[in-house]
Amino acid sequence: MDDISIVGLVIAALAFFALGGVWYTVLFGKAWRAEMGISEEEAAGKSPDPLMFVWSILVALVIAGTLAKLVGACGTEYGLKVGAGVGVGIGAAILAQNYVYESRSFRFFLINAGYVVVGLTLMGAIVGGFQTP
Repeated sequence: MDDISIVGLVIAALAFFALGGVWYTVLFGKAWRAEMGISEEEAAGKSPDPLMFVWSILVALVIAGTLAKLVGACGTEYGLKVGAGVGVGIGAAILAQNYVYESRSFRFFLINAGYVVVGLTLMGAIVGGFQTP
């Protein structure tokens, strides 16, 4: 693990987490809540369980570590490409498979898949930029 930057992993995980916060509140929060059947009143009166945030960060660290191993020391541009490829080719594809069985709207799929693709692209660029040749 000497070739993986721990700082890069942490920054990538925090960036993914922060993107999720913005994505599911400011950018697409209203649409996502509507797709989930959560009213604005329910959302306003309910505090999220802090354990969800802990798990989100831990999972983001695992994702960042996996991307770091895939990217190696090839730099930011390559990391961006790998992140985008993994985001579309694996992340969005898995969500699409789930979408078929969950009977959710296409809009719901686009919101979630968009987050995965943008987030993994961002993470790939970050871990790629922090890897040492």
